[in-house]
Amino acid sequence: MILAAAALAASCENTADIVWSDTNEAVLVVNAQIKQDQKLHFVMVDCSEGGSCNRLEDAQVSCRINAGEAIAALPVIKERVLYNGDIGKEFLGYGFKADLAPGDEIEIRAGWKTLSASAAVKVPQSVARITALDTMRVVLAEEGTGGGNTRTTRQYNITVKDKAGEKNFYMLAVQDVYYRLDASGRRIDSLETRGYFDAKYDRMLHPLENELLDGIISDDNAYEIFNDEMFSDASYTLKVYDSYYGVYMGDFVKFFEQFEEGDKYCMDRLVKIYTIPFEEYLYLKAIGGAYADLEFLTEPIIYPGNVSGGLGFATAMTPEVWTIEFPAQTFTGEPPFNAYRYFDPVPERPDDFYY
Repeated sequence: MILAAAALAASCENTADIVWSDTNEAVLVVNAQIKQDQKLHFVMVDCSEGGSCNRLEDAQVSCRINAGEAIAALPVIKERVLYNGDIGKEFLGYGFKADLAPGDEIEIRAGWKTLSASAAVKVPQSVARITALDTMRVVLAEEGTGGGNTRTTRQYNITVKDKAGEKNFYMLAVQDVYYRLDASGRRIDSLETRGYFDAKYDRMLHPLENELLDGIISDDNAYEIFNDEMFSDASYTLKVYDSYYGVYMGDFVKFFEQFEEGDKYCMDRLVKIYTIPFEEYLYLKAIGGAYADLEFLTEPIIYPGNVSGGLGFATAMTPEVWTIEFPAQTFTGEPPFNAYRYFDPVPERPDDFYY
């Protein structure tokens, strides 16, 4: 979800300056990042006034698909288990369910007290093609250790073919889907989770990541976006790895609390290349640059926007998906945090697999 406070925008000027001005009048800030392959979509609404931006949980939000009947987007509040064991509540935004297809036109309307704002977006076609996806087991040297420590992990070689004759913009994402299996091996229940991956060794996704800059910048591409400048009308193979760290939320633990020892489960890993509009590419690049504190290396940050009557940015994206089906596993009594990840250190580093 795009962070409203970091992504305030207007089409004609950089409204980051406006929203932090002590003199700006109250205005709605509407942000949405709609993914065609998801069924539940979120809209965030804030109010900017007098140099501050506050999240609204009592706005009126609706969406129309292809000029059809308005769909109410209702507040979505989810319980989270906190580190101390208490139950906290997280406001995820205003959610609406819709099956979207490329070409669909979406109109978002938001109102709060006397303020109103709207945005219109069109779901794009996916122009990227994943023509091959191979995996291999490799050994990586751990950063900051002088190469003394290593970890074994899985490398994904994702070959992306660009659509010829046009300038294109993409975003890499990964999603994991866990399934419970019945006695016959049939999938009877599922849980969708975010997939975590490590892309810092890929020079197109992370051209600035190196030991010299480590500690100076946090991440030179927080959203894993890229364009076809290096492989226009051709193909490029992204090289990414299983992440060393993963964040497992309460839903993951609750899903496996239903299991008994000996039950079977499996996982699909969905590798996605989203086709995104040029404006969103600029938008995410600007936010990522702000997070990484790269102003000394890049041109000034300008946030695009497309909200009428307010500030913010709404967009839609469509993925090309490659599914990796992992073999079934047996539940051993604990949530399988590392079931499909290689972390074991090894005593030797074969040169063929040293990165």
